[in-house]
Amino acid sequence: MNRNGYSDAELLNALKADDELAFKELYDRYWHKMYSIALRKLGRKEVAEELAQELFVMLWQKRATLRIINLNAFLQVSLKNLSIDYIRHHIQEEHYLDSLKQYFPLEIMTTTDMVYFNELTEALQKALAELPEKTRQIFMLNRFERLTIREIAVQLNLSEKSIEYHLSRSTTYLRQHLREYNAYGLTFLAFLLY
Repeated sequence: MNRNGYSDAELLNALKADDELAFKELYDRYWHKMYSIALRKLGRKEVAEELAQELFVMLWQKRATLRIINLNAFLQVSLKNLSIDYIRHHIQEEHYLDSLKQYFPLEIMTTTDMVYFNELTEALQKALAELPEKTRQIFMLNRFERLTIREIAVQLNLSEKSIEYHLSRSTTYLRQHLREYNAYGLTFLAFLLY
């Protein structure tokens, strides 16, 4: 049954009852607007699409617990938060690439070294992106911001044991996914993972 004549409030109530058609109508009604806002703020189509998708995935996943009075405002605030998280993560990535360049000066690299370094860096970024967000955040704070376990625990309001668990999990995962790189990569991985 078509839901396009329903108000946002009616669709949200139907959504809480797991009505997929209500979700589809909300998606159709708001996706392009949220995409356009993200595109204006971030300037990249693929990032805007990703954030708009993530926004609606979150809406579906949390449908039973959300208390929304104004859907448009809720979506815009949520999108703003997702955009801030994206920017924060992107800045951390740029910071870590700068720190890598400090330890592996580009001026002394051969063309082969550069290709290998770029492949390894790309593989690392991909592997980091596959980590759960909290684990990735803790790893980056420790390895790239050089915060201690205690400092991270205080900053994130977690126990030191929890931080140790996430660091162990991330380094094990990264070692497994990057083990195909040797020689030059071993120096890089030793710097990063040990």
